[in-house]
Amino acid sequence: MKKIFLGIISIISFSMYSQNRYELLENGKEKLFLSDSISKMAESGLITNRPIVVVNGIPFRYQDLEKEKLPLSKVAIEKIVAIDKQKGISIYGNFGEAGVLIITTSKTKIFLLENEDESQYYLVDKIKTAFQKDEIANPPLIVIDGEPFKYNKTLNTIVLPIKKEIISDVTILNKNSSNVIYGKDEVYGAIIITTTK
Repeated sequence: MKKIFLGIISIISFSMYSQNRYELLENGKEKLFLSDSISKMAESGLITNRPIVVVNGIPFRYQDLEKEKLPLSKVAIEKIVAIDKQKGISIYGNFGEAGVLIITTSKTKIFLLENEDESQYYLVDKIKTAFQKDEIANPPLIVIDGEPFKYNKTLNTIVLPIKKEIISDVTILNKNSSNVIYGKDEVYGAIIITTTK
């Protein structure tokens, strides 16, 4: 009886550990959005619970996610498609046997804050609106308290090292003005953030 109980516990822990590999950048329940989708697809037999996740053409294997986190937010995800095992193997070799999920994200970059609650999305709508109005384009310059913020411009989701509570002002500088102030290479517009620090 004890062995059966321990076996069940280890299966549950393994399943939770596997799920943690696919956590998103959110906090709380939202961070498990992709993990939950993977579990449901695995139950239906479409994929295993260790698929390759391809985000905008960049593959992340289960093994890779032991050392890094998926650079992805739930709000950035537009579509999740599982491809069949044979196609997966033909593209990704033996790793494709575990299944492959293709994730398409929004064309605009998503900027999250460090908050551990809903306010981490504080800038999302404001910046999305600026993209929609064509005031800024990918990848915009981010300026925090006068200092340009360096970030990996190939990523779709970027976490800014500030919390909502310290933001006092957010200004959008359009594409025609950003290069005048910040140099000829800054032609995608700028998001200027002032804090109370």
